Amino acid sequence: MTPEEFARDSWHRDGAATAALPPIEELRARADKFRHTIANRNLREYIAGGFVIVAFAVMAVLAPFVAMKIGAAMVALGAAYVMWQLRRRGTPLDPAREGGALSLLEFQRRELVRQRDALNSVFSWYLLPLVPGMLVLMASPMLATPVEQWALPSPGMAIRLAAPFAVFFGVWLLNKWAAGQLQKQVDEIDALTA
Repeated sequence: MTPEEFARDSWHRDGAATAALPPIEELRARADKFRHTIANRNLREYIAGGFVIVAFAVMAVLAPFVAMKIGAAMVALGAAYVMWQLRRRGTPLDPAREGGALSLLEFQRRELVRQRDALNSVFSWYLLPLVPGMLVLMASPMLATPVEQWALPSPGMAIRLAAPFAVFFGVWLLNKWAAGQLQKQVDEIDALTA
């Protein structure tokens, strides 16, 4: 039975839509678990982002080619921008501050929508800021070589150059899938409150 059918049957059977709602303790536990999951995800992202920023900042100082230094600095700045966007878009809402005037279901729905939207737009704020620096880094050995010595990359080199973008594509797909899972939860809440 779909959530919509369950809500509709409960409405007709009991005469009130609230009959279909789970107990408040269960709703609160689900909301708390979701906030905890998001906070843990963000912590892992901040740790990884800090590592990327430090590693590429060090590379920007120690790299042998100017183009490599510039590319590494661009990646470090891109990662800092990603961390700022994650904080802005992905930090869980504070129930005490932002949920006090809302019902638990409405608060949870807003949080789900907010996280869904962050995941749906991950290409623009999470992946894209890293691309320019990566391209400059990948091109830096070629840029350090005289033009007359340029050659097409070997198949192995082409695969190594394409690998980061394949990872980016996988990250994008995974986030789109996760956004779809959050949308299902939004739809369940909408069915319960309709």
